[in-house]
Amino acid sequence: MSGDDSAASDFARARRIAELEGLNPGSLEARASIGLKILAVMNIGGVVLAMFPGVAQVSTLFVVTFNTAGGLLAVVYLAGAFGLDRRRPWAIAAVRPLLGVIAVAGTLQVLAWFTDGRIRIPFDVAIAGWAFLGPANARPIAGQQARSIAAVGTSAALAAVMVFGPQLFGWGGLVDVHPPDLSAAVTADCGDPAAGPPQHMTLGYDWSWRSAALLPNGADIVVLGWTGADPQGRPLYLIDTIPGSASGVYSGLAGYPSTDMATAIGKESEGSFRWAIELGEQKFAPGHIELQLVRPREAPAGRSSVKITASYIHLGLWRKDAATVTCSW
Repeated sequence: MSGDDSAASDFARARRIAELEGLNPGSLEARASIGLKILAVMNIGGVVLAMFPGVAQVSTLFVVTFNTAGGLLAVVYLAGAFGLDRRRPWAIAAVRPLLGVIAVAGTLQVLAWFTDGRIRIPFDVAIAGWAFLGPANARPIAGQQARSIAAVGTSAALAAVMVFGPQLFGWGGLVDVHPPDLSAAVTADCGDPAAGPPQHMTLGYDWSWRSAALLPNGADIVVLGWTGADPQGRPLYLIDTIPGSASGVYSGLAGYPSTDMATAIGKESEGSFRWAIELGEQKFAPGHIELQLVRPREAPAGRSSVKITASYIHLGLWRKDAATVTCSW
């Protein structure tokens, strides 16, 4: 038997003996194994609970990415825990930086919740700290770093997805649409300026997107508004007929989470009407809506005008106003 074969045989024998002996109770590695299993079970439980819709609607993309990362992180934790139980060199080398990742990620989540006005119990930070307080059971073995780095790097990437998920995948996040992505214009059939205000007027609004978000959900709202009165202060135009709805575009309806902003924008004009855009159905396709107005009384004498405005509201986060159109007679 060569020297290399003898060394390999001795290493394998030493590893089998270490596996049989197990971890010393209360050691860093033993505590870490218990903590990783607890965190894995909690992550899996969170994934299961996410299958049941909550009271508050949130971004579908965020829910999917967050829970996918949580499930994969549970796999990494279990692999590390079982590796520690068998005293695998790669797991022993990875345990300290892995605990560090858990502690940092947990601290960042606590800070994020606190900034959002909520309280989160730092159970993961407590578990990592409890494991660190245990005495080391074994020292990392040289040459076992590649698998250790992969385990720590994967856990850090998955933890980052969970910590920064709202900023990346939530409504208004990095991969969501933003005002520069929207192109929109309002039109109005003003008639002949020399003939005075027409009996009927058609308002139109067209929009399109330069990009689209993945797994869209929630509702946007379009608000058309008009302002114009006769010399007695009475509205120059009223709604003639309520427009019909189309797939994903619902006439006259409110839509979470854009309703409050739409209500405030509607009050900026003397008359207004709105459409709810269900993003899960409409999926950022180009859209067109029309509204018929009618002059309820005789055309007033003298000069008169109507100002038409249009605003697109995205998930109650931002509004983009189209260029105002003014009809003058």
